[in-house]
Amino acid sequence: METTDVKVIVVDSHPIVREGLRQFLENNGGCKVVAEAGDADAALYASEIHEHDVLLTNATIPGSDVFEFIQTFKKKSPNRRVVVCYVGQDASLLQEFKKSGTDGFIGQNATSGEYSAAVNAVFEGGNFFSENLTNVIFQVKNAITGKKNAYDLTNRELEVLSLLANGYCNKEIANKHNLSVRTVETHRLSIRRKTNSNTLSHLVRVARSLGLSSMGGTDMPIETPPRKTSDIK
Repeated sequence: METTDVKVIVVDSHPIVREGLRQFLENNGGCKVVAEAGDADAALYASEIHEHDVLLTNATIPGSDVFEFIQTFKKKSPNRRVVVCYVGQDASLLQEFKKSGTDGFIGQNATSGEYSAAVNAVFEGGNFFSENLTNVIFQVKNAITGKKNAYDLTNRELEVLSLLANGYCNKEIANKHNLSVRTVETHRLSIRRKTNSNTLSHLVRVARSLGLSSMGGTDMPIETPPRKTSDIK
């Protein structure tokens, strides 16, 4: 019986990465890349003009809030599935992506075969976590613990916010806790979105309202994939 390839849109800011993803998907069988996009706007446009089943996107999209991008895509294409690539091993980030509507997760340094496996799994209605993320799955339910806050910030976001309020920039926060600067950027974007803060001074006021101005945080190294780094001015 003839089978139909799963139609995929690939989203990544780097052409060479998109080409690699195309090869991974099509060479492992069962998938056909129908469009490529380098940013969120191009991806949403491609989703409108191309028949597709799955959106495969980098976990970071320069110039865009990836969580809002996924939410917008899901609203426009509620029956389509989303797989996010290069996800860092961090429970709070996985939780945010899940809340945004992500169906499959591929961590850094995943094998090539896991890309097509993820696409086929979500296409069939399931969820997918690459093998190098399995040790994080069990942390997701406990990613937000302790005292609730008005903004529903995760513990990790509270930690980053507290350091921002104490005058640390993204790079300093990364160096202090052996984090990727890109991880700090991703958390900061999520904090800004949840608190509706467009300026650093507003973030500081939010931190003070939560009693975080003297909170030091914990040493929990994490990583996340590349994205554009720029501080809130």
